[in-house]
Amino acid sequence: MKIVNILIIISLLAIISCSTKRDQANNFTSSRDTLVLTMEKIKGIGLFSAGAGSISFRDTTEQYDYHVIFPKNITDIKLAWTHIDAKPLQFGNLKNDKSDYMKTFLKENFPSKIDTLNLPSIKVNSISFLTGKRGEDMVFIVDENNNKDFRDDSVRLYQKIDWRSVSKLIKCKYKIFNGKELVEDSSWINVGTVNDNDNDLWFFVSHHLESTFSIDNQVYQIGVTDSQSHFGFDEPVLALISQNGIRKDTLPESEQFKKGEYVKLKNTYYCFYDISNDGKYIILIKENDFKNKVGTQVGMIAPYFNCHSIDGDSISLNDFKGKYLLLINVSACWSKVSSYTCFKDLTEAYRGKLEFLGIDDSPVSLRNNIKNLNISDRFVIAEDNQMIRKAYRPHFCSRTCFLISPKGSIVDKFEIFNWKSNLARIFGEKN
Repeated sequence: MKIVNILIIISLLAIISCSTKRDQANNFTSSRDTLVLTMEKIKGIGLFSAGAGSISFRDTTEQYDYHVIFPKNITDIKLAWTHIDAKPLQFGNLKNDKSDYMKTFLKENFPSKIDTLNLPSIKVNSISFLTGKRGEDMVFIVDENNNKDFRDDSVRLYQKIDWRSVSKLIKCKYKIFNGKELVEDSSWINVGTVNDNDNDLWFFVSHHLESTFSIDNQVYQIGVTDSQSHFGFDEPVLALISQNGIRKDTLPESEQFKKGEYVKLKNTYYCFYDISNDGKYIILIKENDFKNKVGTQVGMIAPYFNCHSIDGDSISLNDFKGKYLLLINVSACWSKVSSYTCFKDLTEAYRGKLEFLGIDDSPVSLRNNIKNLNISDRFVIAEDNQMIRKAYRPHFCSRTCFLISPKGSIVDKFEIFNWKSNLARIFGEKN
């Protein structure tokens, strides 16, 4: 990738994000090193996955940050709110704590993604929720028009979340910083219970971005979502969802890219360099030396590691030269057994063809499952091995597997539950 002046890119984002004109064509040639794509917000999560967060309601007798108006005929009222943009809150905490991270935070976000002199209040930078009873029914209300008045919003019964439905999504208005000022925007949220007869409400933002564009008359469609299912795109994930009119029906993990990673368009790789704070634009930058990049994308050189196992053995990537190595993340998150059972089945099916190294961050659950399932392979604890954590543990609850070739490159990346189909594609079906 050619060296890019960061200040120029930031200025470019700030200028284009507040423009009222949209480049409907998005037509480029392969000689163009930097692509600025206009994005459109789409209802629903599309081909992407989503995770919900619980809504933490508080009794209305407690102190709140702003005044709201209650509806009539609702009893046992409790309130909650969630922020639209996390960065103003994060900036305030860093400032109060006099944190050393402040310089890094400002370098990444100022001035295109936060105005530190005009931070929005919690009242402006939040969506409000209300829960209570109407008769015998548990109900909730979302402040859809964001006027802090629940009297003009729909009253809804508690129901189980339909993760991919768009028919019951709730459209919310809010304000967000676009690189120059706070502007009106809107999106959709999905609210409901995770289990039947559950009294806890959960929600996630149900939207994604899409852009159709061409390079030398080859037509592509890019999709972007936020990995945390938030209103903004602080942790964006990008995927090529269509090429020359052929749209994908699934998105494997190996075909989803974080900011700083690379998407292949025909025979050229482009770095997912940045996204505007309101999601209106993304920047892709051509990379001419992808094969020599180190990282966990398929086709990259696998990051080196040197670590120690839970038994005290020293292990490094060099130990596996000339062999296939599968790094397998397991976790007790959500289920104390399922990923460990997959680990056992996987290793038994492909023993002799692959070397295995398990990675976990739950030492107690790991040792219990090693004993109960009679697992004999080697494991490392990511918390105790920072080289492993930084390169191969995407998050605390990760269940991602990384297949490294005998020559040391990433061959595949997949969730452990998909091991049968992914490994069969490379090594053939197992009887």
